Amino acid sequence: MAPATPEAFDHRRRSAAGCLCCASRNLRREVQIVSGFLAARAWSGKPELTQLVHCENCGLRFFERGLDDDEVARYYRGYRDPAYQRERQAWEPFYTSARHAATLAWSDSPARLDNLRHSLARAKASAHVGAVLDHGGGHGHMLAAIDADRKAVYDPSGSPPAMGRESYSRECDLPGGWHMVLSCQVLEHISFPSRYLERIHGLLADDGWLYVEVPNEQWRPAPGGERSRKFLLRTLLHWRPLLMAADAISTACRIKFGRLPPLGFVAMREHINYFTAESLSALLVRNGFKVEACGIDNGGQLFAVARKFATAEA
Repeated sequence: MAPATPEAFDHRRRSAAGCLCCASRNLRREVQIVSGFLAARAWSGKPELTQLVHCENCGLRFFERGLDDDEVARYYRGYRDPAYQRERQAWEPFYTSARHAATLAWSDSPARLDNLRHSLARAKASAHVGAVLDHGGGHGHMLAAIDADRKAVYDPSGSPPAMGRESYSRECDLPGGWHMVLSCQVLEHISFPSRYLERIHGLLADDGWLYVEVPNEQWRPAPGGERSRKFLLRTLLHWRPLLMAADAISTACRIKFGRLPPLGFVAMREHINYFTAESLSALLVRNGFKVEACGIDNGGQLFAVARKFATAEA
């Protein structure tokens, strides 16, 4: 099997090797805008144009520009703390304190645990495992759904774990041999998903289980010509109040109605990949996993349950 990832990777040209999930070259592009909040926080920049790449084969959408390691560290430092919320609302007035609190409440909700248990049952995953790791899991809330002898959480933000759970904040300190790894609401943030899954593959024991949860975000593109939209978006870059208003309208239409308004856009924020069931399955298979179940869970999130091949091909 050929390597799933190229030797070199340019975070500014993520489509250079084709689709991030299935490697198809059948790609369609739409001009979009990098959020002012993301640009300011990650690289002390201003809003700029980028492209949203749409794979016609598996349905993955992803922004051409990603973040390098330093930009990731700057953006996620103090992630979702009060300062983050204030700075983000200065660019996105619709990101209110109430919405911020609702996001945090959903992250720690019992319903997410029930959805995880149900998804694992659909895949006939092991009811009990020896060791489970929540990779990128904050304080490890999702571990409460797993019956395991040993529970651990890895999160670079250094969030304090719940009682009775091991905690790792540096990836280099992570041991291997985990019987199950959870990756919940992480892949949509990752600039190079294949490299991320390669690391997960190396952490798992042979035949170990991987559970992935990502948002199910789909929409119809904006009507209108691409040339006209590019001209409008380039103009908006110079008028912050108009840019913020257009962002609010576009975001509301995409979330509430599942489509963009005429000449609307999708701002590049922390979610830089938008998966379908087909693209998520393709990504897992390309990186040494056998998909046992994939679909939409009871809470409307996209999930996949997969097993590591006992012997990964080089």
